[in-house]
Amino acid sequence: MSLDTLANVKTRLGITTTADDALLGLLQDSADAFVAEYCGRDFGGGTFTEYFAGAVNVLRLRNYPVSSVTSVKADRLNVFDSTSLVPTTDYIVDPDRGLIFHRYGPFVVGDAVGRALLVGSNATPRAVQVVYVTNAYVPSDVKEAYAELVGHWYRHMKTLIATQYENVTEQKAGAATVIFNKGQIAGLPLPPDVPRLLGPYRDQVI
Repeated sequence: MSLDTLANVKTRLGITTTADDALLGLLQDSADAFVAEYCGRDFGGGTFTEYFAGAVNVLRLRNYPVSSVTSVKADRLNVFDSTSLVPTTDYIVDPDRGLIFHRYGPFVVGDAVGRALLVGSNATPRAVQVVYVTNAYVPSDVKEAYAELVGHWYRHMKTLIATQYENVTEQKAGAATVIFNKGQIAGLPLPPDVPRLLGPYRDQVI
C-alpha cells in the first residue's frame, strides 16, 4: 500500500496534468520502498511475522502502532507449533511503542548457567516468533517527505527526457534558450527536507 495517494502527491508537487501519472506511480513504488528501508518500519500497515532471541524479556517490534498481537511463540528448537504458544497473560503489549514485555523474565529460559539459548553448538536468534497486525499510520510530515522524494526523482527523470539522455546543458529553439542544471542531469543529492522530516521516525538500532 502506498504511503499516500497519487492525487495528494500531485497536489503537493503542483502537478495538474495526468500525462505523467504512470511515471509518478512507479516513482511512488520506489519511494514506498525507500521510506520503509530508511525508517526501518512499514507505515502502510498489515500482518507481520518477526523473530527474536529467546533470552530476553522485552521484544521490540519493527512496526507500530500495533493494533493486535496474533500470537507469541517461544521455542528453542524453532518449531513454533501450538505447544510453543505463550499465554497472553504472560506478557504485556505497549502498542504505541511496539514493545512486548514478559511478566516473569526471559521468553525462553537459558541453560543452567544462564547462557543464551543453544541449538546444537550455535546460539539461536530465532527462539521467539511474534505475529502481529498494524493499521496504516502515516504522519503528515512523512507524507511530505514522501512527496518531496517522488518530486526529486520526477524532476531528474523529466530533465533526462528533455535532454534526450545526452550530456546537454543548454538547448536553443529560436530566440528561447533552456539551461539545464548539471547536477539535475546527474541526479542531485536528496533534498535536505527528506532526511529531516523522516529523522524522528527512523529506527534507532541499539
